[in-house]
Amino acid sequence: MYLVSDCHPAIIDRETFNLVQQETARRNSKRKISDRTRSEQGKYSSKYALTELMICGECGTPYRRVTWTVHGKKTIVWRCISRLDHGNRYCKNSPTIHEAPLHRAIVKAINQFYDCQNELSGVIMESTESVLTGLEQNGITEIEKRLADIQKARNDMINLIVSGAVGEDSLDTEFEKLFREEQELSEKLNVLKRQAYTNSETQNQISTVLSQMEHTRLELNNFDDVLVRKLLECVRVIDKTHIQIIFRGGYETDTEVEKK
Repeated sequence: MYLVSDCHPAIIDRETFNLVQQETARRNSKRKISDRTRSEQGKYSSKYALTELMICGECGTPYRRVTWTVHGKKTIVWRCISRLDHGNRYCKNSPTIHEAPLHRAIVKAINQFYDCQNELSGVIMESTESVLTGLEQNGITEIEKRLADIQKARNDMINLIVSGAVGEDSLDTEFEKLFREEQELSEKLNVLKRQAYTNSETQNQISTVLSQMEHTRLELNNFDDVLVRKLLECVRVIDKTHIQIIFRGGYETDTEVEKK
């Protein structure tokens, strides 16, 4: 029996396939959440947040919390489940991460994320104002200008009729065209003004929230499983001293883990 690799063009390239397998493993590693519990912690099947969040950067398999006993002394570490179950058969270089420095690295990353809130607030507000008001305001100005032009054109035609330069019925078609365009533009103008009002209210609400954030100093001193679940989407182990943390919403950061 012979195994021949890459003997014909692949439908999906190998790199994409591996990335998909990693993402599938990460999503499958998520624990189901129960709504029947009274406490936030009780919603999850594991009391350890990283059981739902932490995956191997090499093979995409979830990590598991393991207790080592060496010379009677217990040490808590996190290991790739593939390495635990199959050795290095499928995952060659997955590192073992000690829990204490891992927790400190995650706490440090969360605090850095909090420290950026003022800068992020300004960017969010500026972007929001640009998106919510720019397009509507430009559209309103253009429509109002065109409506003024239509009114002027109508007055000019009326003056021509009054002066006797043209017959009363000769401009009926032009009057009808101007009327239809005026009706359509008036409807669009009303819609844009309602959107502008709604967006203005939204801006005020966002501004209030961001203002409260600027006056609140958030700092995490100890690792908290509930908070970590709320804030983080994924923790990917890159190597023994580096992890990638992905926050809910897409913000990513690489963090160094102290050597044990």
